[in-house]
Amino acid sequence: MSNILKVTTPTTGYDNNAINKQNSAQHTQDLSVKNPVDPSRVVRADGRNQSNGEQNAANKGISHESNFGNFVQSLRDLPRLEDVMTKLVFSGMANVVESGVGKGTAEEIQSFLNMIQMTPDQMTEFLKGQMAGANRLQGPLFDMLRQVMSEATTVELKAGILDFLKKYNDMSSGKHLLQNITDTLKEMEGYMFRNDREQLSSLTARLLSHSMNANAKNVQILKEQIIPYLGKYISETRDMGRIRDLISILTLNTSRYENGNIDRLLQAFQRLMEFPAFEKGFGGMSPADFRAMLQNVDFDRAAGKMPWVDNFLSIMEAGIKGEAGIENREAFMNIMKATLVNESVYMPVMHVMIPAILDGVPMFSEIWVDPDEESGNPESKERGIKLLIKFDLKDVGFFDMMLYYEKGKMDILLHYPEELSAHESEIREGIRKIMKNNNLDIEYLAVEQGKQSIPVSAAFPKIFERRNSINVTI
Repeated sequence: MSNILKVTTPTTGYDNNAINKQNSAQHTQDLSVKNPVDPSRVVRADGRNQSNGEQNAANKGISHESNFGNFVQSLRDLPRLEDVMTKLVFSGMANVVESGVGKGTAEEIQSFLNMIQMTPDQMTEFLKGQMAGANRLQGPLFDMLRQVMSEATTVELKAGILDFLKKYNDMSSGKHLLQNITDTLKEMEGYMFRNDREQLSSLTARLLSHSMNANAKNVQILKEQIIPYLGKYISETRDMGRIRDLISILTLNTSRYENGNIDRLLQAFQRLMEFPAFEKGFGGMSPADFRAMLQNVDFDRAAGKMPWVDNFLSIMEAGIKGEAGIENREAFMNIMKATLVNESVYMPVMHVMIPAILDGVPMFSEIWVDPDEESGNPESKERGIKLLIKFDLKDVGFFDMMLYYEKGKMDILLHYPEELSAHESEIREGIRKIMKNNNLDIEYLAVEQGKQSIPVSAAFPKIFERRNSINVTI
């Protein structure tokens, strides 16, 4: 196994989780003459314009007018999630609780802080749950689908699998989609006069609680009663305000909810069974067998949904509305934006965040995982698992850790905070002991003082490679 932990040069300026922590030594070493400052143009802090980063992006085929280009731009513009979350977990949330905010918000924040208190053993289960929630498409079914996809020789089979996965994703999200639909309808009522509001509320009350069997009935109510009523309302009132935007959101979620109908998914499965390569992997399974299997799945549990997530989202919503103090609103906005970018469909690696109070010590960690990483050896077809782990412990410091696992062997690179330089040998021995206890062989180990944070784009260059993304403009 080759050492693939050599960090590549990231695309200049395009990483929200890895803005280099420049030190004075770096500035003194770079004595080259910079471009002169042009007051007519937006410039960087060092007087150089941003065109270098844009040129590098252009060299990689990134169009800033495309959806993928906007994603890359967002990576550059957003603050680091770690910087904001550590302030909240380490002290900010506690300070908010004591700052006289509303009772409900204060109770939610205190509840969240209680939920993330754990022991090392509980941390293991917490991490497993987070990783499970980061990838809904897991288990024997999807292992087989990935195998068929990798061996597929026709475009039709690949397109059929992707269509099946899209329908599965919408079906497994049905409960969440219906909740979004009802929340949107409730918000619409706030923009209507009383008579119209009461009529919409009456129509909304006809929706059934979500289940696979209730999906078709709910779609019928939405498409034949609620959406036509709203169309008539807009036609009569000429309301061009917020309610029109909400109708667009409603129709999108309705479309996804309908796409997740169990019968549509079974039809997609039946079409795939017509391909010999697919039938070979799923031979003997009828649509009825597949339906029975799906009806026994708890999708919230299968996705690793954890109680603290709903609590955390409620706090984010309150914070964005200013209910946790106007002075904290921007911090909550930054967390939400950074989280959404990291969970973008253009992010080709899994990402999870771990807020925790571990044996009384507050910490925040982010983990990126590529479960299908090339070995780095051009002559090898082997693939392994690559991880980038960042964690910040209160009163200890910030750590970066890159790992590559392949066939029971590990490559490890650890950057530790300057304050622990006297303990480097202990850290090295501790890592070796942990690996040995878990029956893993260390093939490469580098433990060194971290001068700067490892950029995510440097650890995973594929983030900026067009071959891993759909680059379109709408």
